[in-house]
Amino acid sequence: MERLTSSSGAAGVTAPTAGGNGSGPDWTVQVADRIDGVVLAVRDRSVAPLTLVARALVYGFIVLMAVMAVAILGAVAAVRALNVALPDYLSDVTLGGLFTVVGLFLLSRARRSARGPR
Repeated sequence: MERLTSSSGAAGVTAPTAGGNGSGPDWTVQVADRIDGVVLAVRDRSVAPLTLVARALVYGFIVLMAVMAVAILGAVAAVRALNVALPDYLSDVTLGGLFTVVGLFLLSRARRSARGPR
């Protein structure tokens, strides 16, 4: 017995009956095709978006780690370059002031967003 299928996998496909007379549809093939279609639809609507979300989270985490490493290495390079170019106390004051201003700016934005928009 040969199973007939359509290219879209839609239900309603007829095949020879188990009796062999070929006069009516084989309901088992129709039910199997219907179940197959439902399972594929559920998988496409649930697994595909979840896979996309998981990939975005993993790649986002990798990018975050890379950005943090570059920021830390950049700060270390700035400290070393200023220690070579300027006297010790002046490089310490310059970078300390810069980091303080950036920290205060970020702290003010964090407090503002915690209170809500103005």
